[in-house]
Amino acid sequence: MSLNKFQKKLGYSFNNINLLELALVHKSSNNKINNERLEFLGDSILNTIISEYLFNNFPNEKEGLLTRMRSYIVCGETLTKKAQYLDVLNYIKLSKGTANLSNERKQSILEGALESIIGAVFLDSSWQKVQSFTLNLFNNELSSIGSNQEFRDSKTELQELLQSKNNKTPLYSTKEFHSYFESTVIIENNEFSAHGRSKRQAETNAAKEALNYLKSKND
Repeated sequence: MSLNKFQKKLGYSFNNINLLELALVHKSSNNKINNERLEFLGDSILNTIISEYLFNNFPNEKEGLLTRMRSYIVCGETLTKKAQYLDVLNYIKLSKGTANLSNERKQSILEGALESIIGAVFLDSSWQKVQSFTLNLFNNELSSIGSNQEFRDSKTELQELLQSKNNKTPLYSTKEFHSYFESTVIIENNEFSAHGRSKRQAETNAAKEALNYLKSKND
């Protein structure tokens, strides 16, 4: 499949198209030549660029708040939405088995692919260009963020909600699979499960499911 349309949606044209092609190879498709190293690089670049932005734009805020703000912007849910907007699944190479997974179980694949693309842009250009590319990609989130917001993740919010009702601290059961974690939490005799690239992310996603349920009861 031609990557011309994909590059237009990215807003970046690669000098070395091989880098973009590599960023779109999942390890299930090729265990030796895949996007894992680019994902590692892109993850670091993404966090550094967002950190620098927050540092410069919120000069009076302390480290703790800046860290929560960054986590809020660079969370798995946001990365997945960005990858979905870019139609990454139409271009990424997956094994047949992985391609047949549910969209929920593909979230970690989408997150990794987006980070891989950021890593590829950096290797293809310069720090200034990958910075511009990344800030443009996260423009909506960055332009709407403010230090007066609450930046609790779902896991923290769920724990605080249950504590306010004198309920027990939620316990998570988390299993590791080949390329993702699956976590389950039981609230009010209801089981809530979710996936994530890390144990914490899976638990946070499970907590979000539980929170949505509890909030819907109060509507």
